[in-house]
Amino acid sequence: MFRAVFTRRILGAIAFAIVFGFACFLLGQWQLSRYEAKDARASAVEANYGAPAVPLADVLPSPTTVLPEHKVWSKVTVTGRYAGEHSYVVRGRTLSGSVGIEVVVPLVVQTASGPAMLMVDRGWVRLSDSAATIPDYPGAPTGEITVTGWLKPGEEDRGRDLPKGQLASVDLETVRSELGGAVYTAYLVLDHETTPSGSTPLRPTPLEAPSVDRGPHFAYALQ
Repeated sequence: MFRAVFTRRILGAIAFAIVFGFACFLLGQWQLSRYEAKDARASAVEANYGAPAVPLADVLPSPTTVLPEHKVWSKVTVTGRYAGEHSYVVRGRTLSGSVGIEVVVPLVVQTASGPAMLMVDRGWVRLSDSAATIPDYPGAPTGEITVTGWLKPGEEDRGRDLPKGQLASVDLETVRSELGGAVYTAYLVLDHETTPSGSTPLRPTPLEAPSVDRGPHFAYALQ
């Protein structure tokens, strides 16, 4: 009787159920981790994106300060001078379904420990007919400028070999190695900038507001 119940087929079915259940558990944990990551990002956007701007030093006291996760998309203001000769273009960036570039320029800021560079994403430019050709875009203004925008951590290096002055992502480690000197550990997505006379320089197209969509991962985790 005992042997009849535990036939090879039944034992195989039990083993399959155990393996399948364990796989579902691992997949559930993976989906939950993805939800938690998206929830943290969305919560930071909801808390910070629409808040009033504060001085840069209130969020990043020094260039080496790491931007805390709950401070991502904090709105800050800072005064400095653009080093337009060291501008970068970031390839493969989309806006409203179109592919283009983003223009990232170092802003030289005076800190307690000396000058440091805060990379500023001034906006997006649509690619021309040839993807290999960098389109014209408004250059960074000269002289003193006050910029206001949102802080984001640097992005991972995508491992692409691009010509000097071009990036595949806002990779601050590459920028730091190429420019030398102190470079902030986060970069700023420009909202607006103002000269001492009160004028607003021409700039590329502003970027879209960040999404607060958390996705279906929590429901998938429960399933």
